[in-house]
Amino acid sequence: MQHRIKKYSNKLSFNSHDDFDTHPVAEVNCPNCGTTTNINFSNLRKHQDSQFSNLSDEHNELLTRITSDSAPELTNSFLDYYCPNCKTGIRILYESWAGGRHGEHGYELRNLLTT
Repeated sequence: MQHRIKKYSNKLSFNSHDDFDTHPVAEVNCPNCGTTTNINFSNLRKHQDSQFSNLSDEHNELLTRITSDSAPELTNSFLDYYCPNCKTGIRILYESWAGGRHGEHGYELRNLLTT
């Protein structure tokens, strides 16, 4: 299922000029149970342009199908994890970008998908 991430996260943009590796964090609430998981700049950098998934093959394939079928815009990066409370599979779709002042780069959280 696809969700509007701004309903579940308090931070949507990360920028190397303003943010550090571990703070501030985006507090992302699970759409199923409301449990909060913190995502930071370092997490997004680690998964930038990667095809690695932290989900089982079955859940990864499901969210990949949902991504290609229903995402309003495809992004170049994603971060997968299981909710620590209810074990719902969650995929955050985000766009990584580079350019600007003094080698600036960053990330924009776009969509949230669940199993």
